[in-house]
Amino acid sequence: MSSPPQAPPPPSARLASRIILLDDRNRILLLRACEPATRHIFWLMPGGGLDPGETFEQAALRELHEETGITAPIGPCVWYRRHLHLWNGRESDQFEKFFLVRIPSATDIVPPQPDSYISDHRWWTLSELTGTTDDFAPRQLPRLLPPILRGDIPSDPLDCGI
Repeated sequence: MSSPPQAPPPPSARLASRIILLDDRNRILLLRACEPATRHIFWLMPGGGLDPGETFEQAALRELHEETGITAPIGPCVWYRRHLHLWNGRESDQFEKFFLVRIPSATDIVPPQPDSYISDHRWWTLSELTGTTDDFAPRQLPRLLPPILRGDIPSDPLDCGI
């Protein structure tokens, strides 16, 4: 999969980092989210917006701990996306970078600062991802994840789409 060179984030976009958290069994941790206005349920990776003066990498470390209780080294940025969407009835423009993090084994998820729209978490296998009708962010997660699980890490981050 190839992608055009990554353009700089638009100045109007909210900047965010996400974590592709994989355990030793190649399971990915996803958080169950509920969009406040529509009550739409979907699964997404831990992460969130950059604080003032923070780099994407620093935000990834902080968000990983805040949303899971896990502290682990941040690996390479493998994906990015610009996501224009409605959130709680308002237009939102978000630019995200996705960082790979591997941990030796699944651990208890005890978020010290959980987001109000998150209700649960789950470790998913690839076969579970491809065998469900649940919604994911990014939508193509079941198609995007296999190269990462095989160790095919892109030298430049790929646009993972919405």
